[in-house]
Amino acid sequence: MRVFRQIIVVGVGAAITFSNAAQSASAQPPAQSQDSLALSNQLELGQNVRSTSNTAAESASEAEESIALNPQTSKSQQPGGAKIASTPPTGPEQASKPQQAAQASPSTLSQGGSTLLRGLEPKDAQQPSPNPPNNIPVPNSPVPILRGTPNESFPPVPPRGILDTKPPASLEPNPNPLLFPTSPEDVRIEQTESITLQQAIDLARRNSQVLQIAGQQVEQSRAALREQQAALYPDLNFQMDASRSVSAGGELGIRAGQRRLNALANRTGQPAEQAGTNFGSNSLNSTLQLSYDVDLFGRRRANIRAAEEQLRLRELDVERQAEELRFDTAEAYYNLQNADGQVAIRQASVRNAQQSLRDAEALERAGVGTRFAVLQAQANLANEVQQLSVARRDQRVAQRRLAEILNVSQSANLTAADPVEQAGSWRLSLEESIVQAFKNRPELEQQLVQRDISKQQRRSIQAGRLPQLSVGGSYNVLGQDPDNPDPYTARGWADGYSIRASLTWSIFDGGAANARVRQRDADITIAESRFDQLRNQVRREVEQAYFGLESSFENIETSEAGVLQSREALRLARLRFQAGVGTQTDVIQAETDLTRAERNRLSAIVTYNLGLSSLQRAVSNLPTNNLSDAP
Repeated sequence: MRVFRQIIVVGVGAAITFSNAAQSASAQPPAQSQDSLALSNQLELGQNVRSTSNTAAESASEAEESIALNPQTSKSQQPGGAKIASTPPTGPEQASKPQQAAQASPSTLSQGGSTLLRGLEPKDAQQPSPNPPNNIPVPNSPVPILRGTPNESFPPVPPRGILDTKPPASLEPNPNPLLFPTSPEDVRIEQTESITLQQAIDLARRNSQVLQIAGQQVEQSRAALREQQAALYPDLNFQMDASRSVSAGGELGIRAGQRRLNALANRTGQPAEQAGTNFGSNSLNSTLQLSYDVDLFGRRRANIRAAEEQLRLRELDVERQAEELRFDTAEAYYNLQNADGQVAIRQASVRNAQQSLRDAEALERAGVGTRFAVLQAQANLANEVQQLSVARRDQRVAQRRLAEILNVSQSANLTAADPVEQAGSWRLSLEESIVQAFKNRPELEQQLVQRDISKQQRRSIQAGRLPQLSVGGSYNVLGQDPDNPDPYTARGWADGYSIRASLTWSIFDGGAANARVRQRDADITIAESRFDQLRNQVRREVEQAYFGLESSFENIETSEAGVLQSREALRLARLRFQAGVGTQTDVIQAETDLTRAERNRLSAIVTYNLGLSSLQRAVSNLPTNNLSDAP
């Protein structure tokens, strides 16, 4: 009886294996709505994470295991999905650790691999395995490459010196900055575009409102400088006055004289004479005036220098905003890749849970399984479906965050086209990175410029307390044409001139100038203190990014081995369960471990890329970057 039962168990296990393979080969991806396809990015994780140091043997064994466990993963991906490839990079594709990469200990990892396989029964140990338990491949120490070094910009500099990656024209925003959508159709997503990181940075620098505002502020400062430079030249003014006047007093005098003549005529009995006529006068007066303020004590020069430093401050702020925008764009892009990868991992987990449920139901129908195992598989599947829904939510949020930074069209959505892989390497040592950051960071130079502005303003205030000399001259031409025909009346044209010099000295102003000088002294001290503070902050940012980059690189090596071990453990756990010598709990735990390992690997790669971007931002202004050529 025992022998008969053992035969049944073996036969059921073989039947389940062949049936699962047949179902997986013939199964099609479940139908989804248009919105789900556009937003969820159907990602196939198992075949698409680009490893940094796997060997060819590892790739072959992983491919066999993935096809055996997840046949659907070998199919082509949905459009817009993230590409996370596990094929071994060759040549310059390999990544390097910052400065010195510590090689992982093969003995430690092989011991960890053998621990996972210890305790298995001889029957399990005889199952075919892509790699012997004690010989699980270990990632090798990567070879240094030329990508991502300080000699390479991020992204690479195109031939003309500006970013010109030709992003899709449909992503261009509305040229009207005051556009205000008023209907749902104005904000409905109508298209989804897949873009690379270079295109994302290109779009950000073209469309960013922050850079546009900073550019206008530079123009304002340039105009303010020109206003101060105008004081180097004299002021020339021309004035012309044309008038015709009839004197009201003269009219009253004539009337009074007429009354006097009338009274005299009444006494004498003779006719009254006319007192005269109130004649008008026409005049034209033209004046040309030249004035110039003599800068005796450097007040004007101090104002010009302050305006020049203010312009430099604005230009440095544009540089800072460009670096910050590049970092924010890269961070949003990597977060989107991470969200895409999380969706892929959760989809793979759902497929594993579905397969486990099919195995449990088949064993129950054969009479060798329990209802408890089926319920466990159903609960595990429900949990994985819920986690997939959460991952898709995070993916949509990451897509909209990137669209916000790039300021693309209101009706467009974005997906990541670049595969999830290491972005490059860092060649400078920690000390060299810190020194380069001190030289390059515009924030530090901004504080020095702010100090110079305060110095020039103080000099201008001090010069204003000293005597101020102004010189000038004027030339005028006067023409008169009175209505009076008397030849002795003043008429005709004449010219004249005047020269003046004015000296002004503010002897006492109640202490206002001294108060303004003390304010500028305080500004100088504040700028110096902020420089000291920022210098320490810059060093901390560089060290934090550098240490994070080292840790992430080591985590990639460890997570690669963890994924291989977890896949092997899941394969053996599933074989044990199908043969009736394992439990559903073991399979679920192995699936959970594999999901965790895949997430750890994805997190390590994305964290490494974010760390590299943070380090580049902390150092700033890599030699081949030309931020002044932003479109």
